Amino acid sequence: MIKEKRKQFILIFLLLILIVEVVFLVRRMTLDKKASQTLSSVTSEKKVIDQSIQELSQQNLENFVINQDLLKTANQTKDSVHQSIKTVDDISNISGKVKNQKKQLMLGLNKDAETIDAIQKKIKASQQMSAIFGTKPFNKNSLVKDLAISQSITQSMKDELDSNVTSLPKDEQKASLEAGLKQITEQHNALVSLDKEMKTYIQDKKIKTVPTSDQYKKLNKEVSGLKNDKLRQVYASQLSVLQKEVIKNDPTILNDDKKVALTFDDGPNNTSSIQILNTLKKYNIKATFFMLGTMVDNYPDVVKKIHEAGHDIGNHTYDHKDLTKLDEASIKQEIESTNQRIEKITGERPTLLRPPYGAYNERVTKVEPNMTIALWNIDTLDWKTHNATAILGEVKKELQPHSIVLMHDIHQDSADSLENVIKFLKSQDYTFVLAKDLIN
Repeated sequence: MIKEKRKQFILIFLLLILIVEVVFLVRRMTLDKKASQTLSSVTSEKKVIDQSIQELSQQNLENFVINQDLLKTANQTKDSVHQSIKTVDDISNISGKVKNQKKQLMLGLNKDAETIDAIQKKIKASQQMSAIFGTKPFNKNSLVKDLAISQSITQSMKDELDSNVTSLPKDEQKASLEAGLKQITEQHNALVSLDKEMKTYIQDKKIKTVPTSDQYKKLNKEVSGLKNDKLRQVYASQLSVLQKEVIKNDPTILNDDKKVALTFDDGPNNTSSIQILNTLKKYNIKATFFMLGTMVDNYPDVVKKIHEAGHDIGNHTYDHKDLTKLDEASIKQEIESTNQRIEKITGERPTLLRPPYGAYNERVTKVEPNMTIALWNIDTLDWKTHNATAILGEVKKELQPHSIVLMHDIHQDSADSLENVIKFLKSQDYTFVLAKDLIN
């Protein structure tokens, strides 16, 4: 009897255990199923997140600056990542198989979180750079090597920018931002120093103290070293006020400015261009040739000779159209096609643009922001007179410190006049430099 009751007790106990295990198993299966559904949903969401991150990662720095939708996309993507992490993290009481799925998904989401955080920092740093630089700073071709700030920055702004850039993953865009940050720092320091010096001599456009010749030369060098055109113009106007007084005390100071650049347009060809090349070689002078794309096509060997002789080559468009009368696409075609042709032959891409007729506007500079407009201040009128004596007469009449002389290497009369022009400039103690040395 006792044994019978014991057996019944054991059976009941085992039955209860079985019921508990069944209940636990059913609950586990229910939780696993629910968790699997949640993980599946988050996995689908992660695919959207990964696609968004991939698209953002492929953007260059300039796009981050000009396209506000990218910032919106980045913010939305970051919110989606954090929400997905929270959703997955809240999953609990699941079996080993589902636990492994959760672990793998969480690892992927955490990696996404790091990536989107880096992208957001890159966007913020890019926008800060844009606010500091005078122009849109970033594109695939030039990055920031030719950029300069148009305003000084506070130390706190620099520290924040430095922090954002330093924390970015190492890649080409980080290197670009670091280069920009270096330029910002250098120019900021130069501006602080220049402001302090300038205020000792001039304030409110009135002279306080006249600098010595050496002091003026130092100021002039610092102003010339500024990379931003607008900044240079601001300080140059102040320097011009000082210069008049400095010259009164030391008229010889202008001798240091006796520099001249010879420039030749519309070529090259295999006759007069070669004669000009030989004359320049005779006097060991380097000049700047502004070439047309059509002529480059016709005389690639002459282009090569000019480059190998150490002369500078600039862009004069493809077929001499007035750029101000063209739309942006046509302007781009005129300039870019010529750049490509010259670069293919010389291995170097022109940095100077001389627009035909000297005609350019904001549309032109917008299309090619990384090229410097190179005009002139002595027009020899060789294209008009075709007379060697008249050409020399124009040089004598218009000569001034920092002269950029316009001639055309496609005209035989220009080639014939060059030697006399050089002899005259030498007699006036002028030093020959490249156009890019005087453009600023």
